[in-house]
Amino acid sequence: MDIQKKINNLKLVHYIAVEMNKAHTTRELLEIILERCIGLTNATTGTVMLIDHEKAVLDILAYKGIRPNVADTTKLKIGEGVTGWVAKTGIPKLLNDIRKEPRYVSIRKDLMSELAVPIKTDAMLIGVISVDSSMVNAFSEDHLELLTMVAELSAQIILREKTQESLESKVNTQDVLISAFDILEKENDLNSVFNQIMEVLKNKMLIIRGMLVLFDKDDPGSLNINCGYRISDEAMKKGIYKIGEGIIGGTVESGKTTSIRDVSKEPRFLNKMKLKRAGLGRVSFIASPIKIDHDVIGVLAIESRFESDRYFEDVTKTMTLLTSMISYRVRNHQLQEEETRRLITENLELREELKTGYSFRNIIGRNENLRKVIEQVKTIANTPASVLITGETGTGKELIAKVLHFLSDRRDKRFVSLNCAAIPENLLESELFGYKKGAFTSAVSNRTGKFELASGGTLFLDEIGDMPVHLQAKILRAIQEKEIEPLGSDETVKIDIRIITATNKNLEKMVHENKFRSDLFFRLNVITLRLPPLRERKDDIMLLVDYFIKKYNALYHKNVTGLDPKIKNILLNYNWPGNIRELENIIEKGVVLSRKDVIDKSVLPDQMLHHETGHDHEKFDIEKWISIESKRYSHSDIYSGVIGRIEKILIEKLLVQTNYNKSRTASILGINRNTLKAKIREYNLL
Repeated sequence: MDIQKKINNLKLVHYIAVEMNKAHTTRELLEIILERCIGLTNATTGTVMLIDHEKAVLDILAYKGIRPNVADTTKLKIGEGVTGWVAKTGIPKLLNDIRKEPRYVSIRKDLMSELAVPIKTDAMLIGVISVDSSMVNAFSEDHLELLTMVAELSAQIILREKTQESLESKVNTQDVLISAFDILEKENDLNSVFNQIMEVLKNKMLIIRGMLVLFDKDDPGSLNINCGYRISDEAMKKGIYKIGEGIIGGTVESGKTTSIRDVSKEPRFLNKMKLKRAGLGRVSFIASPIKIDHDVIGVLAIESRFESDRYFEDVTKTMTLLTSMISYRVRNHQLQEEETRRLITENLELREELKTGYSFRNIIGRNENLRKVIEQVKTIANTPASVLITGETGTGKELIAKVLHFLSDRRDKRFVSLNCAAIPENLLESELFGYKKGAFTSAVSNRTGKFELASGGTLFLDEIGDMPVHLQAKILRAIQEKEIEPLGSDETVKIDIRIITATNKNLEKMVHENKFRSDLFFRLNVITLRLPPLRERKDDIMLLVDYFIKKYNALYHKNVTGLDPKIKNILLNYNWPGNIRELENIIEKGVVLSRKDVIDKSVLPDQMLHHETGHDHEKFDIEKWISIESKRYSHSDIYSGVIGRIEKILIEKLLVQTNYNKSRTASILGINRNTLKAKIREYNLL
């Protein structure tokens, strides 16, 4: 009999050695070994338990002859029962009558004998192999020797597996983190970053699904699933959590990673998305907080099959490291979303403000000439016709252009403005038509021109009289063909714009002088609006003064009530070469500098003070007037501009004196009557 037992033991050793070299997981191999041990000892049940040193309990790794729910829920403490005593002392225990052992913890009522041996190495206790029988005196010393030998082999198997798992886990964790770093370097879109990282986790750590949970934009107390991996859109909509609610909300509240070995046994796991997990075995859930400094801004969570404690712990550590890596990308995404929402809101508010701001309510005045312009604007606003707005500097040409735009059916599209005199000639073409990367030395990227930007809306070209002649042909073609060609491009871009232009020059005269193309002039001059200068609107001056005082009181938090009576005549008698803009600047200065509740003479520039009496001719300084007037023109136009102003004033005054008798006026001036008629047309005097 002894020889047969030794033969059986040798067969078992050989069997275990062969099985160890086959492709088995540790759990599968231990289950096979345990089954063979139970067969050789004629035991009723058996277990292989490993020590959880952190929690000081025994976890059942393999079992036979007991119900799964008992195996899953049984957690013997180290030192508790016979098995716990063996795990604590490292000494095997043979018990052939459990009734004589008060420490015995029963897992089945019919069991009468137990044999437990430690799984250990020279350095540490790893676990316990235990077999039980329903008979008294079921086990012998030979059985004890057999299980001791099996326990030694099991120790080697477990250590080998732990070493291999540890190495594989470190490699996998390293691969995951390196891959995540590469993804973060290459990708800007958060959704793409999330999905690619989840793919890496699926391949390296066998996750089932994942989610990125962020605070609700409209409800800061709630969290929504922002990105889901292998989760349907319908399920994601159900994933709404409050701070402190469930595992997700609890992770936000604690600011620490939450790891659940088995979600089916976790009451905090709410399964709000109603996802099915049947057939997956034990499913673990790991939720890690995404933090900036000490503030939690979201949660990264995954579900995976529970393979082992080591695997579970490694995935948990990997998740904690991952969230620290992606935290700033998530925060940047949130900041970009906030900025986008802010810009959209501001844009909508600005559009509403523009619709009301650029309306007739903001055109201050009751002068008859101005009223005629307003009536014209009402008539032509919602037509596609090109409009040329003429008038001196500061008369409000751009304001009228914006009113035309915001009263038209193009109001929801862009109003794009360009001052042709403010852009250097060598840059003007690229500003208008845009360019492609590489079109010239400094063209390092594509740029969209004003024509393309304004497509669908309105393009306002101010100071069109300063447009270089060589560009006028390109503008004419763009208007006629409704297409442009950016610099450096072989392809044309279709455009749909309404053109509004403005000038303080006499374009008709420039056409005669070959300084402006006649075909472009006729294209732009479909409808002309002439804005009267302020000196022709003296009845509007005090209305404008009141408007600007209120405007700058609000802006600078002042309480100016009006004007000192001594300067009213000065303002009414002044010639206003800078028109409304000049008046506005003076009132703004007065509101800012005034120490009283009224604006007095101290804020007026020197050139205005000689207008106090209304007898301008007695104190008129021609040199000062020319100095001021010459600043209104570019260098090449100073002579024609200043002389033209003098000529216009002289003719206008004599026409008034002669009651618009052209023959008499021509006689006084000493010029031909036809010449006078041409001058009247040129200066638009009648």
